[in-house]
Amino acid sequence: MRETENIKQLLNEQQVHEALNEHVKQILGNRRSDGSVNSRESVTVEFKEQYSNGIASYARTMAAFANKKGGYIIFGVADSPRKIVGLKNDKFENLQQEKITDYLNSLFSPEIEWDNDTIVLDGIKDDDSGVTEQKKIGWIYVFESERKPVIAQKTYSNEKISAGDVFYRYRARSEKIKPADLERIIAERVKNEKESLFRLIETVRKSGSASLGIVNFTEGKFSTPHGVDLAIDKKIIAKLLKKVKFIKEGSFSEKNGAPAIKVIGDIDLAENSPSAGKAGNPDEMYPYIQSVMAQKLKISPYDLRALIWHFGMKDSKEFHMAVTLSKKGNPRHKFSDEALEFLRKKLMELSSDKTAFDQIKDEYKNSLRSGKNKQHKKPNA
Repeated sequence: MRETENIKQLLNEQQVHEALNEHVKQILGNRRSDGSVNSRESVTVEFKEQYSNGIASYARTMAAFANKKGGYIIFGVADSPRKIVGLKNDKFENLQQEKITDYLNSLFSPEIEWDNDTIVLDGIKDDDSGVTEQKKIGWIYVFESERKPVIAQKTYSNEKISAGDVFYRYRARSEKIKPADLERIIAERVKNEKESLFRLIETVRKSGSASLGIVNFTEGKFSTPHGVDLAIDKKIIAKLLKKVKFIKEGSFSEKNGAPAIKVIGDIDLAENSPSAGKAGNPDEMYPYIQSVMAQKLKISPYDLRALIWHFGMKDSKEFHMAVTLSKKGNPRHKFSDEALEFLRKKLMELSSDKTAFDQIKDEYKNSLRSGKNKQHKKPNA
């Protein structure tokens, strides 16, 4: 199974999570007659007997997976022979996803996307007692980064990580990347960016219209034929599209040389509100996870979390919904178009006062240290 390609074809995060759970069961389900796991450690799999006290021990491996094809760290499997021993305590189940994500984001850039859960395997024979019983297994899956390379931003001597390090997965080991592999990653990134740009240029060229305008509904921007970008409220865009001829992304009107509008993003023209007609579909009402929000706002994931905390956005149904992906209830936070626009406006206000933004980040940092990471203000603050 090529994990990354199959995962990207899935429709939503719940399906992704369920697929990851099933794949871990497949990896551990192939066992020899003595009960040992037939699967070996590889480019995409690493086994650990137990989960230690913190995620720092696995940061290098997580970065290496992100820079390669993605991969699993599976806890509860002993080495030589690879026996399923199960988790001996609840440390793994009690890990706090947001704190770990904040730690990883402070250490690496761009953000490392990951997921985790526990599964229970039946019929595992205990070597000491000889009794067949259930064993609980923990897993962490790291998604392949879409913006390679993932680079260490600071030094962490305890885990032999230095600022500027790039880790890569070689067979069953996580090591510093070799020059040839780094060169290939950078070349591939440049190639993808060029291809994307060329596709856009070719689409514009084929339109045959000097009066072409591009509406980016997701960003709330209108690029005029004269190369000027205008920020426009999405409700106004919706009204505009009711009154003009528009076409789907990737095709252009050539009738009588009439100007055309290219629409990027989903829009319901039946109502002025971008969320109209989406009730009951969380993936449409709240399309953005935090990492995507940070990219669109062009700020770091840490700065985004500070703003979400400061403005109390998780208390607003208009802005936020928590999706529980695992039995132990760790939520994945998703945000609406309205949340994106709200933060874009707040960032414009804060751009004239850097001190105010620094104070927000300091207060957020203090809240993390004190363990009182509660919402700070109402969303309309």
